[in-house]
Amino acid sequence: MAKSKKIKKSLIVSTIGLATLTALGCASQATQGKYVDGVHQVQAKGKKSQIVLEVTVEQGEIVDMKTKSHKETESLYLNAERLLPKIVKNNGHEGIDAVSGATYSSNGILKAVNDLPRSNGIQPKYVAVGAKDTLGDDDFKLKWSIQPKLGLLVGDYYYEEARFRQGHMGSMTIVTDSQDRNDVILAEFNESGRPNYYTRLYQDVPKRMSEYNFSMGKKKGTAWVQSALTMEKLMVEQNKLTFEPNPNHDPKLANKLKEPNRLKYLGIDIVAGASNSIQQSMIPLTAKIHHRIHTDGSSLKFYQLAEKVLDEKGQWTGITAMLRLVVDPGTKQIVKAHFDEIFADEKAQIQDASLKKFYRQSKYDSIHYSEPARIGFNVMVDALNVHLQSGGSLFDINDLPATGDTGNYAATGFTKRSSSWDLYLGQAEKLYHKMRQDGVIAQHKHPASK
Repeated sequence: MAKSKKIKKSLIVSTIGLATLTALGCASQATQGKYVDGVHQVQAKGKKSQIVLEVTVEQGEIVDMKTKSHKETESLYLNAERLLPKIVKNNGHEGIDAVSGATYSSNGILKAVNDLPRSNGIQPKYVAVGAKDTLGDDDFKLKWSIQPKLGLLVGDYYYEEARFRQGHMGSMTIVTDSQDRNDVILAEFNESGRPNYYTRLYQDVPKRMSEYNFSMGKKKGTAWVQSALTMEKLMVEQNKLTFEPNPNHDPKLANKLKEPNRLKYLGIDIVAGASNSIQQSMIPLTAKIHHRIHTDGSSLKFYQLAEKVLDEKGQWTGITAMLRLVVDPGTKQIVKAHFDEIFADEKAQIQDASLKKFYRQSKYDSIHYSEPARIGFNVMVDALNVHLQSGGSLFDINDLPATGDTGNYAATGFTKRSSSWDLYLGQAEKLYHKMRQDGVIAQHKHPASK
């Protein structure tokens, strides 16, 4: 009997112990996650410095991350730092690519995360990753608008251009109210890549409405045109064309977005990545124009017409046609002409599916746009400019490229008539009528009807 009780007691103890151990084991397994809980500081080498991160882990999962310190190039690191929310969502760095243009900084962040203490005690070896090229993908988040102001714009015309920093060509257009020279009604900056640019694709290519902004945006997290638009808005809204030098400017801080002394001039707001263009080209060119406005004034008049291109149902096609003419009232001659078709700011606004990829670009500036007439759109427009500068008629354009179906493909190649010429002629008629009303242009003959 005693023996029986002893065995029974032993069984009870064993059962309780087993249950307790099982319960403890389940509890431990339930709370155990990928990482050790706590607030951890981890670091790894970027391109120029150690990148130190503070990572908060709760119940084995990353719930928060922030950068504690780094000495990377600020504009590049800001782009790489976009990985942080991805890492939190993914609960780790596995399967995440580096950011294009900030590969070293990206790998510094990812490697630091790899060093977080694991709950299983195993520390895997970090393998560096490359950037996945997503140029033109739908996940491009940066926003800007290149749409011109619709309707008619008339005023006094000023223009300056000059090469800067290794040969980039900067150009500045200012238009003021003819009745008030202090009233700025248009400010537009553009820049073409230097002829020996390290990326052949962008040699001598205008940046304002080309693929360059998407390429730069993917690499640096900012688009070149965003700074230009910010400055242009400031100039027009405040009628401000000159800027005082910053007495505390420190060139060593040029890429530090959060440092107040990084800018060469006071009172400006620009994006790192385009600061050289603004400070070395846009502002100096505008200062020259300001001097001209308040000394000699302008002898040239500016006429611009921008209209949405509509389909047969009266719906916008997602393309805006724009014609600019600069005329010398003294000689009544056109001295400069530019025609362009500008694609909408968003893909969804463009009707033709084959053209959606050119959103926020123009036919003239785009590198990849293919003109159905089988000749470069820019070639057509440049020929128009030469034609009008030499005294040709606004309307007699039959000798210009792609104004008719010509040639034999097998023997010499051929071109088709471009529909853009019909858009141009419609706008030319309207601007011509206005310029004749103002008495600033000589008569232009229409071609004889066949």
